[in-house]
Order: sequence, then structure tokens, then C-alpha cells
Amino acid sequence: MITIKNLKFRYKRTVPLFEDLSLDIPQGSIIGLLGRNGEGKSTLMKLITGQLLPSAGTLSFGDFDITKRHYQYLQQVFMLPEDMVVPRVTVRAYFDMIAPFYPNYDERIAQEIAQAFEIDWSWSLHKISLGQRKKCLIALAISLRTPILLLDEPTNGLDIPSKSVFRRLLLKYGSDEQTIIISTHQVRDLEQLLDYIIMLDGNRIVCNESIAALSETLAFGEVTEANAERAIYREFMVLGEYGVWKHADLEPALQGEFSMELFFNAMIAQRARMNEVLNHQIEIK
Repeated sequence: MITIKNLKFRYKRTVPLFEDLSLDIPQGSIIGLLGRNGEGKSTLMKLITGQLLPSAGTLSFGDFDITKRHYQYLQQVFMLPEDMVVPRVTVRAYFDMIAPFYPNYDERIAQEIAQAFEIDWSWSLHKISLGQRKKCLIALAISLRTPILLLDEPTNGLDIPSKSVFRRLLLKYGSDEQTIIISTHQVRDLEQLLDYIIMLDGNRIVCNESIAALSETLAFGEVTEANAERAIYREFMVLGEYGVWKHADLEPALQGEFSMELFFNAMIAQRARMNEVLNHQIEIK
């Protein structure tokens, strides 16, 4: 488990980004890290990897103090940023440069993912398209098999078929012991993968729940004249008006699957009501 206690962080000459942030991140889950631009999602990931250091508070993973940047911890965590600077080398050469630092790297998995993504090992990383480069870096990230894997907007730059391949590969090669944290704005691309949600709003944790627990409390479905007034949140989508209710307030026949997009929008637009339903003890601004 990753444990964060009373963390404070600010960039130089800016207002504090995190003040007294505490969070437990469960092991063995695929976690969606959600939030609007500027809420600190990428910063939180960099704090977890040790790339950034807090001004106060603690971050730990098992017996490791993350802020010490011990090499044995750094071998257990990998972050794929949204934009990654790559050297002027081939895909094969890049894998051969990075893999020795990570003892769990699996060449067989790398080869299988390369085949699934139709990666040519002789490609020059700096010459290929954004989508091709993203597939190469995803292949590397997954094949390193680190206990903690952080992916920042991993589907940006991927076409629709490649997004489907990515979801399949992550489910196939992720292990029950691995913690995978995915930061994304494209919630529809990944909602079937995730089993846990951490959401930032106002630079605070406003949700830290499993989707199973949220599904027992909330219901999602189509708005009708009979149920409209009971909805916590409503919005027009492509196929009509849909909403979020307390689970008991929406007829079972109208309940659909958990909607990450509706949940996210409801937490932004109706945070006080959502927190009341979810029994979150969070200060409402």
C-alpha cells in the first residue's frame, strides 16, 4: 500500500498545491486518478515516484520512505508521463537501455505487446508518429512489471483500435500484486478497466472509493418525468438525458452500468450533495 500523510507541496513562487493531504492507495488495484486541469494529478504521480519532494508530510510504500529515493524503491516504480522526451535511438536500443534498471522486466511480454501493437523494433523513436511512440512506451511500461505503475493520459495519441488493444494488454499482463494508477481525462476509454477511483477537486481528495462500493450507493440511468426530481445530477448526452441518483431512488429496471463520466461531472457540479450521499467527511467550500 502507498501511504501519504499530511503532505504539503508547492512549486516555487506559487500558492500551495497540496495542504495536509492524506491518502491510502490500495495494492493490487487499477486506479483512476481523476480531476480537472491544474488539480495536481501529474504532480501527485511525480511525488509517488520520488521525482518531486514534499515540503512536509510523509510518503511510504511498505517499508520504503519514498522521499529517500532509495534505489530499491526506484526499481519498483515506473511512470509513463503524457509527454516523454526520447533519445535518438531505435525502439530495441531504448528497451535495452531502460530494462536493466528494472529486475522484473520480462522480454517475452515485451515481444508479445510489440506484436499486438505492430511495433517494429528497428523504428527510430524520435522519427515515428506520436501514436507509434506512445505504443512503444506503453509496451515498455507494462513489460517492466513494476509493483507500482503510473500512466499519465496513456490513451492520448492512440487511435480507436489501439485503445482497445491497450485495455486488453493491461488486463492481460497486470498482476494482482501490482498497483496501476491511471490519470486521464478520457474516462470513457478506461472506465471498464478501473476498479478504484481517486478524485482531486480544489486540490483535495474528494473521492477515494472502490467502484464496487460506489455502485452500491449510486445509480446511473436515463432521466424520465417520474424520476427527474430525485436525481442528484442530470445532463444531456448523445442518446438523451441521463443522471445520477441514490441507489434506492432509481427503479431497478432503469439502472444502467456505472458511468465514470456522469460520476465525475456530478462530483464537480454537485459535490456537496454527492458527498452527503457518499458519507464523505470532507469540508465543502
